[in-house]
This record gives sequence, structure tokens and C-alpha cells, in this order.
Amino acid sequence: MKNPYLTRLERWARWMLPRPEAEDVIADYRDITADPEMLRGLDKPRNVIRPLAQKKPYYIWLAAFAVMTACILAVGFSGTFIGYPFWLLLFDAGRGGPSYGLQVAALGAITALVWFRLCGRKEGRLSRAVPVLLGVCLLCISGVLLFCWACSRDFEVFTNVWGTMTTWIGPNRALPISRSFYLSRMAMCYGSAVLALIGICGLVKARMGDRRWAAVYVLALTAITISLLVVYRTGYMDVTDTNTTVEELSRQMLFRYSGIAAVGLVVTGVSLC
Repeated sequence: MKNPYLTRLERWARWMLPRPEAEDVIADYRDITADPEMLRGLDKPRNVIRPLAQKKPYYIWLAAFAVMTACILAVGFSGTFIGYPFWLLLFDAGRGGPSYGLQVAALGAITALVWFRLCGRKEGRLSRAVPVLLGVCLLCISGVLLFCWACSRDFEVFTNVWGTMTTWIGPNRALPISRSFYLSRMAMCYGSAVLALIGICGLVKARMGDRRWAAVYVLALTAITISLLVVYRTGYMDVTDTNTTVEELSRQMLFRYSGIAAVGLVVTGVSLC
């Protein structure tokens, strides 16, 4: 059975120290903690590791972690009711004004790729949870692209496939709306918030263990971005426009966001290498 003290010390060492230094400290304390007499005289794991951490490298890591976390949280929660201010900034900037959702997502993904390629460590065996979570993210991306495809085939049939429901929020509450269209968009919005939490888990795991966990962050960010771009575009499609049909607009979304998905998959693959 593993020593609980050593387990906590390993976590603090890998969080606060560069990986080679962390492994050296852990190796030294593995022998110390094996002796019950010496173990009693040790301070809390955090207090043991803190004096060993060099401030500059640690603060740089905290800054990088803050940037990556802020990117995925701001984008991921922007589609929920608590993230509405971020929605206005990142996606709906004046209905046609500049939006920065894609740029913020790109910043987070590039930062994760560069940081963990330079400072992370690849362990021998990849955790089974990584392909499972990557599969979840890939399933979400496929679902969003399938939504675009369904709209591009026959928008009217798709929006009526599950009948109508009464909306309970917004200025048009109490009016009937398409159940399939509404629920699909809500699933994208709130599913993005769940993916954001999965992505942060990937960041922490990449720091504490195998750097290939960063791939989970990148693919989760890709799924979030595509989902919310689709939510934004479908929210302002003009169904009365005679020059461009809704099916044509949906087809454009399908091709455009398939391209973003392809780029995200490439960056994910590089993160796994």
C-alpha cells in the first residue's frame, strides 16, 4: 500500500517543480518516508516542497495555466446563463461585429501544445482514460457536424422531426418553437461547459503526469468552439432570405467547421506524439 504522505508529496512536487527536479525530490523522499521515525518529523508536503521551488519557473507555469484555464472556461461557459457576458464578447459582438471566440480557443490550444511539448514529460504507458475522453470529445464534434448536415439536407423536416415545444425563456416565451432545434442548441451550450471541465482535468493531469493528457484539453476546446460557433450562426440565420437558403447556409457551416475540426485533430495528434 502506497504511503499517503508520499502520495501528497508527489502531487505537490509535480505541481510546483519542473518535472526532472520533481522526480529527484520524490526519489529522495521515498526512502525517507519508508522510515516511520523520520516520517514523524516531516512537515506538511506543501511546506516541504515550497522552499525547493524556484519562484520564476513556478510563476511562469502558473501564468501559463491561468491563460489556458481562462481560455477554455471563458469559451466553454459562454453559452450558459452564467457566461452571457463572455458570449457577448466572444461570439455575439453586436450581431455582426468582431468576435474573438475562435482566437481565444486558438490561444489556449497553442499554449497547451507548446508548453507541454517543451516542459512536459511523456510516460511509458498512456492512461486508459485519455482515449476514452478523446472519444467523448470526438463524439461531440461528430454530433455537431451531424446537426449541420441534418439542417443542410432539409431544414424544415429536421426542425419538425420532434414536433414543437413552448419556450420558457427570452422575449418570445410562451410561443411554440422547434423541439429538435432548441434542444440540440441547448445541448451544445451546456455540453460545452462540461467539456470545459474535462479540458481543465486534462491540463492538471498533463502537469502532474503524462504530458499527452494535453490532447484532451485541445480536443475539448475544439469541440467547444465548433459547438458554440454553430449555436451563434443558427441563432441568426435568416429563414426569409430568398438569395441564400437555410440549407445552403448550413452547408457552409458544415464545410467551415469541418475544417476547424480537422485542424483541432491535427493539433491533438501532435500533442499525443
